[in-house]
Amino acid sequence: MKRHQRHALAAAIMAASTTVAAQPMLEEVIVTAQKRAENVMDVPISISVFNDSTVEKLSARNLTDLGRFTPGVEMNNDNALQPTYSIRGVQTNDWTVGSDPAVAVYVDGVYAARGAGAEAALADIARVEVLKGPQGTLFGRNATGGAIHIISQPPVFEQEGRAKVSVGDYGRLDGEFMYNTPLSDTVALRLLAVSRNRDGYLDNLTGPDQSEQNSDSVRASLLWDVSESTEVLLRAEYSKMDQHGGAQFTLIDSVFEGANPGRRLDPYGDIANDFVSKEERDMFATSLEVNHDMGDVTFTSITGYRQFETELLEDLDGSNNPDYYFASSNPDDNEYFSQEFRFTGATDTLKWTAGAAYSRETVDHLTTAEFKMSTLESFAWSEILRNSTSETSQTFLSVLAGLPQEDIDALDGLTNTEVSELQPGYRQQLKDRGLDGMASSAFIWSFLNDQGTLQDFGLSSNPLVGLLQILNDVGPRIAAGDDWIESVESSGTYESYALYGDATWSVTDRVNLTGGLRYTYDDKAFDLFTQYQNQIAGADFGLAFYNNGQAVLDSSQSDTWGALSGRLVLDYHFTDSVMGYASVATGFKSGGFNSLNFGPDIDTSYDEEEVINYEIGSKGAYFENRVQFNVAAFFYEYSNLQELKLLGQPIPSYNLRNADAEGYGVELEGSWLITDHLSLSGNYSWLKTEYTDFDIIAAAGETAEDDLTGQPRVGTPENKVNLALEYYLPLGDFGELLTRFDYTWNDERVESLNDPTRKVDAYDLANLRISLLPEGERWEISAWSTNLFDEEVITVFGDNGDAIGSLTGWRIPPRMVGMDFVYRFQS
Repeated sequence: MKRHQRHALAAAIMAASTTVAAQPMLEEVIVTAQKRAENVMDVPISISVFNDSTVEKLSARNLTDLGRFTPGVEMNNDNALQPTYSIRGVQTNDWTVGSDPAVAVYVDGVYAARGAGAEAALADIARVEVLKGPQGTLFGRNATGGAIHIISQPPVFEQEGRAKVSVGDYGRLDGEFMYNTPLSDTVALRLLAVSRNRDGYLDNLTGPDQSEQNSDSVRASLLWDVSESTEVLLRAEYSKMDQHGGAQFTLIDSVFEGANPGRRLDPYGDIANDFVSKEERDMFATSLEVNHDMGDVTFTSITGYRQFETELLEDLDGSNNPDYYFASSNPDDNEYFSQEFRFTGATDTLKWTAGAAYSRETVDHLTTAEFKMSTLESFAWSEILRNSTSETSQTFLSVLAGLPQEDIDALDGLTNTEVSELQPGYRQQLKDRGLDGMASSAFIWSFLNDQGTLQDFGLSSNPLVGLLQILNDVGPRIAAGDDWIESVESSGTYESYALYGDATWSVTDRVNLTGGLRYTYDDKAFDLFTQYQNQIAGADFGLAFYNNGQAVLDSSQSDTWGALSGRLVLDYHFTDSVMGYASVATGFKSGGFNSLNFGPDIDTSYDEEEVINYEIGSKGAYFENRVQFNVAAFFYEYSNLQELKLLGQPIPSYNLRNADAEGYGVELEGSWLITDHLSLSGNYSWLKTEYTDFDIIAAAGETAEDDLTGQPRVGTPENKVNLALEYYLPLGDFGELLTRFDYTWNDERVESLNDPTRKVDAYDLANLRISLLPEGERWEISAWSTNLFDEEVITVFGDNGDAIGSLTGWRIPPRMVGMDFVYRFQS
């Protein structure tokens, strides 16, 4: 059989989601989780699969939409250019280019090295596979939490097409067009164009509405059947994003109301920004896949290239209050090349895979932080009040502001939020005395004193004289609203080499033993440049990044890491349709470099992550395949977990830590075909995580409250429930009416590593979709609603704004309604 015919057969097999029921029959689901086509019920890995039909029924437009309905998985693309993926509580919170993600995202077999290049429109896909637990053997480095594989539809040797238009509130207008045609007996072409457009749902009082969508992409794939035994598949995609996204807003009443007199802060109402948040991306990706049959062995070569340029602009204080102005710009330029050679073979008792892989990534990144001089005033108050044990701060506050000492003592230990609520009154006392600007002066004087001798900065060691020196410089600049801008340039070249092998031996007709090993070697070079870019009272000075006493830093660093990853799996088929398995697997994530903090007490690189996962599970179909039920229980231990945390006084800055952690839990998934027209499906996950050791890489700034040993990891709820109900109503010769209701409930969870007491409340979401499916399926019309009951919840908090007294948040999209119109045509 020609390979393109096998492609067509695989595409025709219904890949109904094991997470949610998809059709009025529970049919076979084909996946390639083990680098070969298999029924998902025979794969001894915990895996959730979404095919194109299920993606449509969930009204899912990106991976985050799928993550909401996947047990043990959380995804967040509030920033499409800095998305996070968490599987079983394993994720990376570092958004800098010095580190790698902990969940590997693949697109058609090619690793998407950076999150900024991973988020794509889910259109004309064959399926999305979400593999849970370390996948280091077959998917390689940076799959310690798991792997997500997006697989697009291949060309077929038939003429067919599909046009889809979606309209809805918030000005939604989406379009998709796919056309597939054979160019000859041996060549087939598939083309796709996608446009996503929607207005922002955050009404902005001072600029364009935020959290909009505006992206376009085109994809082409060419299949060439060279011979009966060889095929070549070429894919290419270009996408462009230009949208007011990634917006956050202040959650502090005084910050919002101080700049908007007469208005009260409503976290679910209007926002006000003085800097326009924006996401821009140009991306090109291509891959060349060659498959050649050599009898019982198949050779596969996959060559991949991905390149993107991005610009992320953010209002980090989330307000239009000039006293809290804090903005950032983060442009990226990334190129990634990969080559994999793989051999797969099978006999009656042995299935095996062996291969080699190489990749090279180059990254260029610029992080710019922009303040106003007036921000220093607010920043100073946050830090002085929160750290009132400083003798200089006490003297300043008690003498110049006229506050009794007992009031100052009472302020010690306040949180950022509490300090922010107190600040306006104390600042007003200074203004009433004509001393506005003295807070910043005292703050800067203390800061410079911490950095070295004051004489080194040309300032008097006498507190009052030094304060006056700074005040003479700072005061007029605060009044004039001068800018304060700092930046860090970083670039890296990362190369990775790997050899791997994996084999499954059929010990008996019912018992299989699988073992695999992979050796990975990473060689990384990292350059960083920054310098003091501002002056106060004639002294070079840095606020955001440069708090370790170095006026200029121009460093070139390099390091290597290598590790073995492996797995051992025993599975037993109790019957032809019920299987149980036990496995142990390890994963490896390369070490990296500290991108945003440096100095004499800061290590430039940090150790690699390693995880070992123990799992037992069962997959089964019952009652003539009308019921499917899967269960998995797991326990993992994590070594050298890489965590990014704000640390340091008087100005907190980002430090990377290595920590140890563990987690354990249970995941259940099931589908029940109640009648030929009614089906129920769902899943449940229970997860417990905690830090078992928490060590800071930097020697400076360590305090007892920074030790999070025993605390849960952030980002994943302990309990999560998903349910889906589908009903097909026959309409005689006309066709069917499909009604689908999806529901998800998420338990509360810790959200911030910087404040473990800060939690996201439990919340639930519901989607509804009603589709008219005429006989022949040439066209269909669907009406849908996401977040049906208009649940209001803030799911992410912003640490950057919190550092200057303006805690920010993101909220989930409100209820949205719309309609889809689909037309299919064939030759």
